[in-house]
Amino acid sequence: MRALLYQPGQPPQPVSVAGFVLPTETTGFVDEASRVATVLDCAPGLVDVLASGRDYVAFSIFDHEGEPNPDAMKVLSDLTGTAFDVNEDDELLRGPILFVTR
Repeated sequence: MRALLYQPGQPPQPVSVAGFVLPTETTGFVDEASRVATVLDCAPGLVDVLASGRDYVAFSIFDHEGEPNPDAMKVLSDLTGTAFDVNEDDELLRGPILFVTR
């Protein structure tokens, strides 16, 4: 397993996977808000799961209004098969995005 933090305009930063798990097969649920909040530097209540699957989970800060994060959008698009329109403000991912993958 690996974890990478994508900050806007910076190369991906490896993060220790200690304390992270992927979604369980029975529930598909991940409860890591406090650990993720530390990495994203936000309150646990602001941790948002952007997408999750058997081999990945992507976290962001809920309703973040910082810089767009096109590198994270590309990674999320590759993981989920979802295309994002960088010209649509509502589709932009902003701020730090944490990916935990198998």
